Amino acid sequence: MNLGRAAARNTPATANRWMRAPKENKQALKVGSFVGCVCLAGIVSLVIPARWTTSTEHWLPAFMILTAVAILLEFVSVPLPNSGSITVATIAHIATILLVPAPFAAISVGASVFVEEAVRRAPVPKLAFNVGGMLVTSSLCSLALGFTGDIWAIRSSGGPQVVLLPAFLVVGLTYHAVNLVLTSIVFAITSGRSITHVLRANTRGTVLNDAGAASVGAFAALIWTVEPLLATLLVLPAAVVSRSFKHSHRLEVETRSAVRSLADIVDDRDATTYHHSERVAAYSLALGKELGLAEDQLEVIEQAAAVHDLGKIGVPDRVLLKPGPLTPAEFAIMRLHTEIGPRILNQFDLFHEGAAIVRHHHESFDGSGYPEGLAGDAIPYGARVVAVADAFDAMTSDRPYRSALSASDAVERLRAGRGRQWDPVVVDAFLLLFTAGAIERSMRIHDPALAAVDRGAPTHRLRPSRAPGDGGPPG
Repeated sequence: MNLGRAAARNTPATANRWMRAPKENKQALKVGSFVGCVCLAGIVSLVIPARWTTSTEHWLPAFMILTAVAILLEFVSVPLPNSGSITVATIAHIATILLVPAPFAAISVGASVFVEEAVRRAPVPKLAFNVGGMLVTSSLCSLALGFTGDIWAIRSSGGPQVVLLPAFLVVGLTYHAVNLVLTSIVFAITSGRSITHVLRANTRGTVLNDAGAASVGAFAALIWTVEPLLATLLVLPAAVVSRSFKHSHRLEVETRSAVRSLADIVDDRDATTYHHSERVAAYSLALGKELGLAEDQLEVIEQAAAVHDLGKIGVPDRVLLKPGPLTPAEFAIMRLHTEIGPRILNQFDLFHEGAAIVRHHHESFDGSGYPEGLAGDAIPYGARVVAVADAFDAMTSDRPYRSALSASDAVERLRAGRGRQWDPVVVDAFLLLFTAGAIERSMRIHDPALAAVDRGAPTHRLRPSRAPGDGGPPG
């Protein structure tokens, strides 16, 4: 998620797509209606009465200074791998809500967001959603704070400082809960994914980030009640937090890029498998959706499918590129790719979950596959999905030991191996997709040669001189 608002910037891959959606898109009306409701709610929320006993002379300086600080911090952001960004402005927002009564706290937070979005020339729908959402969030935080008492009153009462904890918890939890729900709803609409999946995606690995930002904001507010000038010392931890997340983001991006690059190297070594992993990932994703798998499972399967042949980086060219069936000794070497790949992936937390899929995508449903001879339900479900997608693409691609089969012939072979080599349920789902034309459409999208034919461009597909045969491993 973020160290501030997610507000249309933290999403699974579809961030900003909704604001550019064409009018004919059915989602546009839903998004527009939701954004309108959020804006209206934001305006209405400004009339929430303040349960405040502290005089203006105490909170007015905080209102002016923290508004300026929040505007500056809005521009200190770090992009996230799945699109979106982390912003340390939450620190100033939380402090403002704790120190300033409604509706002025909401006005301060909303103004900082408005300035940042306006300077970046954000599309009007995005600006409206972000500002409206933060007005709602801040106003609800102030309303919740009214039940615990503002920290000015608590501090002046002379009681134990521990009584401040309820106020801090209420504001922190309300801020992130409202922000998360609003943002997740809009992205669930635009991506077509379930709200539960988007909620999980937006909170995965970010809970400590959000809690940390809220804690720093609470400390800033507490220090302000003692000596406002001391609160400026929190600029340093804010900068450290921002820098640490930049390093974390860069490490994650570079890890994903490095592993995918290694997988691409495998495809590039052999002209006959060019873009093979990309197509297998596309087929696997479509197949997983047809099977009704959960969004989280689809994400893991697609990622694993994209690197399923990573282990072939350790297979020598004399075996990988041999223009004919493999000998038993050579096949034993080829089989090692199902062990090399997972060994590489297990070094990275980002790919750890899909390593089992990569390891077992050559298992057969009847137990005759490799590397462990697993059968039936003992084979990870994702591996069974990738196995069908991999086999189909292998059969419909030219290989050194045979020419490509037609899509119809490949489907017949899948049907013949149903329940023996491949999971019958997965094969049946694939057949439904093929009958509906979804597979052939995907083939054209993800095969540069076929796409070139569609555009009337010349193609350069390799056509081996050998007759079609079954020698060698699929994929």
